[in-house]
Amino acid sequence: MKETILIDTNEVIKLFNFSLESLKKYKALGLIKAYTTIGSKDLFDKGDIIIRKKIIASCKRNGKDLDEIRKSIKAYEIDKNLQSELIYDERIKKLLIIEDDKSVCEFLRIYLMSNFFEKDLTIFYATDGMSGIKIAREIQPNLIIIDMVLDIEIDGKAVYKELIEHPRTNQSKFIFISGNFEFKSKNEIFFKKPINMEKFLKKVEELIGLKANQTKEAFC
Repeated sequence: MKETILIDTNEVIKLFNFSLESLKKYKALGLIKAYTTIGSKDLFDKGDIIIRKKIIASCKRNGKDLDEIRKSIKAYEIDKNLQSELIYDERIKKLLIIEDDKSVCEFLRIYLMSNFFEKDLTIFYATDGMSGIKIAREIQPNLIIIDMVLDIEIDGKAVYKELIEHPRTNQSKFIFISGNFEFKSKNEIFFKKPINMEKFLKKVEELIGLKANQTKEAFC
């Protein structure tokens, strides 16, 4: 379980090394948010503030404007637990997994993490279709892996349609997975569960333009 350490305004100012006026500005822009308020005193989650600081600093290093910084923070806020390592760097490829089965989602995430270095690839994931669409539009992944059978609200095919019709995601590449039915497309890739992980890894390498690092410890 994640421990929440609450800090006051003065501690936030020290962490960011800026003024009270800057803190007020960041709050007004939605870049920083209080965890709770007791009386008139704002209290902040230290872990959350540290992550926000890293995101903002990384965006600035990469020449992002204010609008892009706010989008980066918004993507982090979609799901803090799943996106807690959201750090932006143009040199790093981004991969998004949209899979409602949490065990499958975690397996794919750990498998891919075991084959690529963090400096080369950042992996995001969502466990429902609507969250997947929101995250994809914010982070603009190089590759999106979609389970064709998602929640009742929206299935994988509908998620794909939403993404390819949106200007922020229509350049992404896609891999589809499913254990229930076949999916055929001239332009996209489909893997039936149980997935042949050797072929799957090779296809991921091809689509994101990275070579799996063979020196990393093998995934079992």
